[in-house]
Amino acid sequence: MIGESTSTSEVTLVLTEGDRDRIVKHLRSALPNEGVGLLAVEWIMREGEHIAESRQFYPGANFRASPDRFELDPRELIAALRDVDLNGWSLGAIVHSHPLGAARPSQTDLDEAFYPESLMLIASFTNDPPDLQAWRLEQIGDEFVPVSVRILV
Repeated sequence: MIGESTSTSEVTLVLTEGDRDRIVKHLRSALPNEGVGLLAVEWIMREGEHIAESRQFYPGANFRASPDRFELDPRELIAALRDVDLNGWSLGAIVHSHPLGAARPSQTDLDEAFYPESLMLIASFTNDPPDLQAWRLEQIGDEFVPVSVRILV
């Protein structure tokens, strides 16, 4: 996992084109509500850079069925985390959408960041094609501050 040292190093998320397409398709299917899923990655350290290479996307159901909140069905969360662990991967990103907002963590996203060591991968559907942005959370005092993460496809 990336841990606290990320504040002094770069982080890059590498998605396969297939994973990117599956993520966008799944999140679009949840509209007008927020969609949700998990992304398993393998972390690689290269020249002072943390690289998260996608290994598996786990689409999920938004238990809240809300246009401005998400909660992954607990059974899907447990099943995905077990599979991630069995494969020796890491939970690399919490994936969700903002149907009417920017692809940036909202205050609610920050307040409910239950896996702050994982990236946030957010798709905004205010444009077509949707804007897909990744963020890591850096803790400053008692708060988490989003820091943009480069995405390579």
